[in-house]
Amino acid sequence: MLEKDILFSCDHPFLVGMEYLFQSPTRLYFVMPFVKGGELYKIFKEQKRLSEDVVKFYAAQICMAIGYLHSKSIMHRDLKLENILVDEKGYLKIIDYGLAKTLKDDQLAKTFCGTPEYLAPEMAEHKGHNFSVDWWALGVLIYEMKIGVTPFYNRERKLLLAKIKSGKVIFPDKNKYKIEYSNEFVDIVLKLLNKDRLQRLGTEGDAAEILSHPWFADLNL
Repeated sequence: MLEKDILFSCDHPFLVGMEYLFQSPTRLYFVMPFVKGGELYKIFKEQKRLSEDVVKFYAAQICMAIGYLHSKSIMHRDLKLENILVDEKGYLKIIDYGLAKTLKDDQLAKTFCGTPEYLAPEMAEHKGHNFSVDWWALGVLIYEMKIGVTPFYNRERKLLLAKIKSGKVIFPDKNKYKIEYSNEFVDIVLKLLNKDRLQRLGTEGDAAEILSHPWFADLNL
């Protein structure tokens, strides 16, 4: 029911909403727009790494979409490449509100949920979480799209969670791995991946605070 309500309220160019809903005696049908380009995950896997300009273009759209959800007191809680579609014009559409939750500004949610590689430390430690878990996930996505792997990746779930809780974000050697990234890229990733949710970029001013970061300065937002 919550997912239905969220889908009907998603009137934003970078969110998939719902056209209408009907039911049979045994099933409930959600009728949503067809997004022709498929998953962003597929594009990422084909290219291995995306250019910083493309990552920035996508990140700005994700940020605006999540900011819109937050303005309606909704946390997404499952941001990942598989939950982002690309339309025929190259713009993004965020999908899947199955783990979303409505939350008041002064509340903390307690449910442990989401995809392990994108979990914020406060989620992994069961400390209670709020809207800033989505900004942590944005930081993971930005790093992943540019570097080619999530920042705390490990095949072993326990080690992955341990790195999320206490590990440092490591940026690969530019010469050794033949990869280029800017100082502003490093700065925004580190600020989004601040383990203290109260100090994390976006905690005070939400999407507007993030989009005012110098990394986005060359975009016409």
